Amino acid sequence: MNATYENQVLIEYVRVPMRDGTELCAKITRPDAPGSYPAIMEYNPYRRLRKPLPDYRDEYPPAVPYLAEQGYAIVQFDVRGTGNSGGFTTDIYNDEERQDAYDMVGWIADQPWCSGNVGMIGKSFSAVVQWQVAVQNPPALKAIIVRSANDDVYTEWVYPGGCLRPYMFDSYSANMNTWNFAPPDPDVVGEHWETLWQERLENSAPWGIGYISNPLQGPYWQDRSLSADFDRVKCAVMVIGGWSDCYPTALLRAYENLQCPKKAMVGPSGHWYGEEPVAVPGPRVDTRPIYLRWFDHWLKEIDNGVMEEPPVTLFVRRHSPPAARMPLEEPGEWRSENEWPLARQEDRSLFLGNSSLDESAAETNACDEFPYHASSGVASGIHWGGGIMPWGMPLDQRHDDANRIAYTSAPLEEDIEVTGTPIAKLFVSSTARVAYFRVKLIDVSPDGTEKLVRYGGLNATHRQSDVQPTPLEPGEIYALDIPLKTMSYVFERGHRLQVNIAGADFQNAWPVAEPGVHSIHRGGEHASHIVLPIIPRPANPLPPCNLQQLPPADPEKLLTPTEYSVTRDMIEQAVTARMGVESGDANNHLELQSAFTVNDREPAQAVLEAEGRFRLRRDQFDIEIHSDERTHSDTESFHHSVRVRITRDGTVYFEKDWSVSIPRELN
Repeated sequence: MNATYENQVLIEYVRVPMRDGTELCAKITRPDAPGSYPAIMEYNPYRRLRKPLPDYRDEYPPAVPYLAEQGYAIVQFDVRGTGNSGGFTTDIYNDEERQDAYDMVGWIADQPWCSGNVGMIGKSFSAVVQWQVAVQNPPALKAIIVRSANDDVYTEWVYPGGCLRPYMFDSYSANMNTWNFAPPDPDVVGEHWETLWQERLENSAPWGIGYISNPLQGPYWQDRSLSADFDRVKCAVMVIGGWSDCYPTALLRAYENLQCPKKAMVGPSGHWYGEEPVAVPGPRVDTRPIYLRWFDHWLKEIDNGVMEEPPVTLFVRRHSPPAARMPLEEPGEWRSENEWPLARQEDRSLFLGNSSLDESAAETNACDEFPYHASSGVASGIHWGGGIMPWGMPLDQRHDDANRIAYTSAPLEEDIEVTGTPIAKLFVSSTARVAYFRVKLIDVSPDGTEKLVRYGGLNATHRQSDVQPTPLEPGEIYALDIPLKTMSYVFERGHRLQVNIAGADFQNAWPVAEPGVHSIHRGGEHASHIVLPIIPRPANPLPPCNLQQLPPADPEKLLTPTEYSVTRDMIEQAVTARMGVESGDANNHLELQSAFTVNDREPAQAVLEAEGRFRLRRDQFDIEIHSDERTHSDTESFHHSVRVRITRDGTVYFEKDWSVSIPRELN
């Protein structure tokens, strides 16, 4: 039985020199008792290193106090140039970050309070960093837990389907500009906070410059991604995600391709730890005991049977009504599996017919035309990190009837489970040289309500390569394979399946420049269809998962937007989405606002304006960092400009502008 160190936890701050002399700030939470302990590292740029709270159990993430009480040293670092660390930052996931993370694993292993075995844990940024460390295989790194992370930064985060994700500039970039130019916390770093801040102000640059300057796949993105290096990972890996997040495809693809000891778990939730009180949708599961058993086995070498249990745990979702807010809980069931992809998968093709989805293709060719409207997809919601906020979710898809073409099955005679990655295999043509195709898989209820289940999109010029796109020849027919997000969902008896297709996905894919009319070809030699991974019930089900259920999220604690609206200018034929959110307290207060406008008459013209304000109050100062961003496109180029303006005690202290223009690359 593991020893418990409750009420004997020590929290300390240290500064760790990197090989170039830059000192990074670390927060160590460990048992306050003699001996050495396995260590678990977390590494992120989100200003989470704070002085000890009145109750250390409020430390974030929730696993920190839990694991420390179970005999682990938790070491959390601020990325160089962020938070309380020294140095500066000009780009995300850069060479220095990767090298720092590798060096920190070695530093931790050498400390007298460390047993020499090191693990890593984290979600999102902290999870991607784990991939970047794992491929380097530092000797002390034995196991990692990767939660809510992409394996390919280009295709899964910034340019999915070959089109820029607006979220990169309506929220994330504006947020990071305010934080990255904010000073270290004097309460943590002491009197030299201002020296560290001056170096940061003189040398840092907005991360968005790198995003917009690299519109094609290549070394810039590959250096930041795992996807080319699966076989280089040797440590034990557990991947954890949620179907409401945008990364289950990436996590399960990583699981499938890794050759190391591994486990996978995908639940219903979005971009949260399951034990967080805001984790929606539920059912919420406390994953801390899962972390503990994983690390106990690999870092403490305890034979607890964790590797003899089924390696894959999935939540199989069922229908819930569409709504702008995530539900607190979704219907469904947890299930154990022996592998991924599931061995009993039976691929079933449904063919596009005359507004129908059919078991067989028509013998003769036909086609359906629809015009490209940049504003298509108003009802799609904001896919972001899959719902980082519990709002902006997909609505009833009938709101988009005017700008799409739909194919609907007959009512189902029995429940059908789809678990895996659906692939839309389409034959398309267009009057334009550049065309985007958005495919949605929809659950149509008996009352006609249309719930978006999964989606996928592709800029057709990227049909062969994200490195070298090639234009379309107007009128020529092309075969496209468009994978949808990986899923596990039961379409219920009496419901109907629908595939609908549009030329844009407003809020989730930057509109392509060329107007045009697109065609979907069906029947005969051009039998467009969707391939669904159908899963029959197992003949001998595995024992149910041993999970610790938690109460539903508290709706009073969920972040609420200050604004979320979509409006249409009927004269200009423009549609604008406005969002606003704020968080924090009087001493650490963040506000974000954005407006994204597209034009149906001139789709090349799109504008995204974002504003971020971060106010930091301490005894030494009252500082406000104000970031103004503007990203816009025309027929020839993308343009991105940023102004960072800082006031200190009401007086302008720092101001700087950046701008870049990049030729459009068939997008």
